[in-house]
Amino acid sequence: MRSLRLFVVTLVGLLALTSCQAAVEPEPAITTAAPQVTVEPEPEPIYVAAPLTGVQYLEGENLYLAMPAVSAKIDNTFAGRPQLALNDADIVYVTRVEVGLTRLLPVWHSRMPEAIGPVRSVRPVDASIVDPFHGVFVYSGGQAPFKSAATGTGLVISDEDTEMNNETYYREPTRKAPWNLYFSSQKLQELYAAEQPVPQAGFEFDAIPSAVSQGVAAKGLSVKYPQLKSVWDLGTAKFDWAEPLQIAWLRTQDGTPHTQVGGDQVAAKNVVVMEVVHDLSFVDPKYGAIPKAKLINNEGIAHVFSDGYYLKGSWSKGESEDPIILTTESGEVLKLAIGNTWVEMMDVPKSVLNVSLTEAPTE
Repeated sequence: MRSLRLFVVTLVGLLALTSCQAAVEPEPAITTAAPQVTVEPEPEPIYVAAPLTGVQYLEGENLYLAMPAVSAKIDNTFAGRPQLALNDADIVYVTRVEVGLTRLLPVWHSRMPEAIGPVRSVRPVDASIVDPFHGVFVYSGGQAPFKSAATGTGLVISDEDTEMNNETYYREPTRKAPWNLYFSSQKLQELYAAEQPVPQAGFEFDAIPSAVSQGVAAKGLSVKYPQLKSVWDLGTAKFDWAEPLQIAWLRTQDGTPHTQVGGDQVAAKNVVVMEVVHDLSFVDPKYGAIPKAKLINNEGIAHVFSDGYYLKGSWSKGESEDPIILTTESGEVLKLAIGNTWVEMMDVPKSVLNVSLTEAPTE
């Protein structure tokens, strides 16, 4: 009997213990899947190249790229120097005029200064130079056939007559006439933005220009015109589109550093010397023959200097509206260094080019 009671007590205890354990057993964990988060990749930046320099800008960074170019005929005599904003120009052409002198024809597009000058009169070659760039062409009068050729390009022609009511030009009181006429280039660009397209590209550019990959090292060059001498020496310069100092060609004219207003020496990433036959058939009663570089449907030798190297090639141009094209002696596209370019239009045989090499050219 005692054994039976002991069994019953033990059984009851076991049941109670089992009941307690069942009571405290935790609820099974409920797991939920973490929400799927889709991480969108960062969009690749879009770069746009300036057509006349090859400089890359983030899309929308440089508003001038969507605007027309502004070209102008600029004085280059001692009385006309220093000029305004030459280092802001994408391209500058040096052209022969009467009595052995030169004038400049800069083209501003990717950088637009507030003002440009001193502006002088148009010459016969100008129409065939500015035609491919479209936009606005600024000058201060000139011979009737030269003005007619400029008007025939379809560019907006800006001079004192057309801009009389637009407040886009002024006379600089610190200079004597005729070297005191200046134009507000930014106002001109904005005024005619809806009327003209952006310039078409002509020259091609590369981080490793053709002169570097195929040419010989050079430390300088000079072009002797009948009445002046243009010298370019290898050096460095600061450009607003590049942070560090850049290899550049620094210009001297008639033995004096060629500076712009503000004191900076004229500098270029590329110098192109074009050998061009000039037409002397137009004779002015006062000044004699007025040279005209024969560019249309023509070609010739081009001497190209980029990043401290020299390469001989060729230039060619079709109709007036077609750009000047540079090619190597083997017929490939001759690519320039990224940046601004000066083009010296050397009249043969009256002008002479000298090149200073730092090593003997290889055969």
